[in-house]
Amino acid sequence: MMCRHSKGRNFGIIILCIFVCVSAFITGCSDNPQKDYGVFLGINADNADRLNDYRLVVIEPSEFNADHIQKLHADGKTVYGYINVGALEEYRPYYDRFKHLTLDVYENWEDERWMDVSCPEWQAFVVNELGKQYADMGIDGFFIDNTDVCYHYQTDDIYNGLCSILKGLKVYDIPLIINGGDTFVSKCMDEGIALSLFSGINQESVFTSIDFENKAYGVQQKSETLYYQNYIAEAKSCGLAVYLLEYGASPALAKEIDRYCGENGFIWYNAESLELR
Repeated sequence: MMCRHSKGRNFGIIILCIFVCVSAFITGCSDNPQKDYGVFLGINADNADRLNDYRLVVIEPSEFNADHIQKLHADGKTVYGYINVGALEEYRPYYDRFKHLTLDVYENWEDERWMDVSCPEWQAFVVNELGKQYADMGIDGFFIDNTDVCYHYQTDDIYNGLCSILKGLKVYDIPLIINGGDTFVSKCMDEGIALSLFSGINQESVFTSIDFENKAYGVQQKSETLYYQNYIAEAKSCGLAVYLLEYGASPALAKEIDRYCGENGFIWYNAESLELR
């Protein structure tokens, strides 16, 4: 799932960065920036009409097939496929196969556990099975989730395991977008390897916040907003494209986000709910 966090933040990060081949339409926010980009992990092919008004979409590939992707392309859409590299959900058909490699339960997502990404068995599965399956479907890029495992388990093995997975996925010659994972991304930038591994970042809740207990949405704390703004400014200066995903932004806050995006050349999506439908 989306909506992850690192550095002990109350809510996760998501800023989607896109590579140079689609940079023609990410030079700034349009009059309707939410129509440029949308994240729809909670839908399947039966609900594909939800994607009609969007040019770049992120989907759960297991809910679609190659024919569906081909139709989306015919409709002029760029399609990114979600891969959860750093955690494992109980509903996945391969859960029993890899549950022995899981770590602690994911806070706020009790049906999900962090993965030991240092394990070659998991790395090979993500790269050679999931990656190949989705690339063969014709998706335009991988949307990589839960590199935040690098924050929760700050070891060289975990960091290097993530790097190995990303290097492996590069064989499919499509761009990789990192969802969240500021600790991992920052270390990659510090080491000068970020652009060799991924094309952009995808940041959640720069301006909005989520109350998981009450399933409510509000305004992000100013200190959190400033932290994320500094982080994504560094990513931009590194050459990474930047997208924002917000939740339930009010009309007034949406105008503020529009202005911020317009000034920085970012694109954002205002999701109605965590379900991303």
